[in-house]
Amino acid sequence: MTLGPLKRFSKLALESEKELILKAPWGKLSALSWGDPSHSPVLLCHGRLDSCSSFRPLVQRLPRAHFYVSVDLPGNGRSDHYPRGGSLNFFDFVPPLEIIRDHFKWEKFTYIGHSLGAVVGKYLNHIAPNQITRMVDIDPQPAYLFFIKDLRGWYQIYSSAGFCGSESRDKVLVGPETAPKYTYDEILEKIMKARGLSEDKAVHVLERCLEPTGDGLYRLTFDQRFKFLHPLPFLYGSLQEFYTAPKTPTLGIFATDSIRQRFYKAFPFALDESAWKHGNYRHVVVEGGHDIHLQRPEEMGRHITKFMADNPE
Repeated sequence: MTLGPLKRFSKLALESEKELILKAPWGKLSALSWGDPSHSPVLLCHGRLDSCSSFRPLVQRLPRAHFYVSVDLPGNGRSDHYPRGGSLNFFDFVPPLEIIRDHFKWEKFTYIGHSLGAVVGKYLNHIAPNQITRMVDIDPQPAYLFFIKDLRGWYQIYSSAGFCGSESRDKVLVGPETAPKYTYDEILEKIMKARGLSEDKAVHVLERCLEPTGDGLYRLTFDQRFKFLHPLPFLYGSLQEFYTAPKTPTLGIFATDSIRQRFYKAFPFALDESAWKHGNYRHVVVEGGHDIHLQRPEEMGRHITKFMADNPE
């Protein structure tokens, strides 16, 4: 007899892996950890519509002399959703990182963020300066997609639509119980196709966001408001200053697919190390799609390990 999907997931865990469940003002905050808590900490933060277990293949390739904690942002993985009825913006995901930091009483830590997680890390780095000792941005598309020409235009596109647009309004008000149902194979195929992942990588995402509906079908538990997250209204010049002002050693890792799709065209400083005035920025380009940490964990592990060795705490 073959194991069901949810039972098969239990075989994905690494040695020393532990589930963390922390109390937050809005409910439960979940995370995974690997390694010895007495070792130098590394906080990992995923992108939108993802889960903390998506970092598992990468953590496997990183130095064992660190304690790794990967968080499920609210509305992702096994963390509770934020309360219904309001739209969300990028800044709303800083508090979960602070809860993790405060729980472990970290004074300093390394930060690795993918996509949205990279943006949230940059906000945290300003809010709590000198706490993040090293930062890795993994294909940080959302960090370089949004700037405004006028506040009115930003409000109409992002904020007003979040409350008044028919589709986005529904996402604000409804819970995961309204999500469409699929067979396990259908959901797996959708994840593999949408994110360019092989089956052995896609299961790391599905592990924490799949819920049986009792009729042989499953649904994804993601907070649908993540499809309508609001960026902050930065002007172009202020965005560059915001990113380049900290002196934190930073490694940007960019996927070739994202570069070919011109995600970073409007922000050439993302790929220009000389534009970072403190000389603290390095970048590499890795062949693959947006989820390069899942697609190519061996190569990613080598780049990040070298960066950490070149920038000791």
